[in-house]
Amino acid sequence: MLALLATLLLVLPLEAPFGEATATATAVDDGLRLEVSVEVEGSPVAVLVRGVASGNIELPPVALGDKGDGLWAGIVELPRVENVRMGFERIPERGPAVVSELHTLTDLGVDRAIFALDDVPTGLGEETPLVTDEGRRWGWLGLATGAAALMLIALWAADVFGGRSSRGEANDESEKSAADPVEDPIVD
Repeated sequence: MLALLATLLLVLPLEAPFGEATATATAVDDGLRLEVSVEVEGSPVAVLVRGVASGNIELPPVALGDKGDGLWAGIVELPRVENVRMGFERIPERGPAVVSELHTLTDLGVDRAIFALDDVPTGLGEETPLVTDEGRRWGWLGLATGAAALMLIALWAADVFGGRSSRGEANDESEKSAADPVEDPIVD
């Protein structure tokens, strides 16, 4: 009963001349292998599935095979794991082709979890450490550079505000008080 309910939820009805459409996906290497099917009214000469990737990049169309009773199905290989948008094109014997609206793979029934494979650790294979030896070396170098810069600022501040001039001599002007008489170098 649950399997039947899941199947019913994963079917997307499209506008005429298209009926219900579905897609299932399997991760293959760095891409996806899709099994796509769509119901089509009448007797078209061909039915194509057209994909649009992110950035509105059109993927090459793939011809679907006639399975009988208006059902067309086929395999689509995607070079990377992405929730692309797909539409179907009905090509009649005579007259213009009809293209359905675009729907994402998840709209067509592909499980959302397949698109999160890169984000979720699987626990398989070697673990990559968060901090490497090279990262530690750069961290220590940054820490030492920062400490040296702070020490230079402290020495400069002590020199400027501690009564020393920029040449390292005692500042006699600042040590004289205002009450000391100033001698006039001009003699009459």
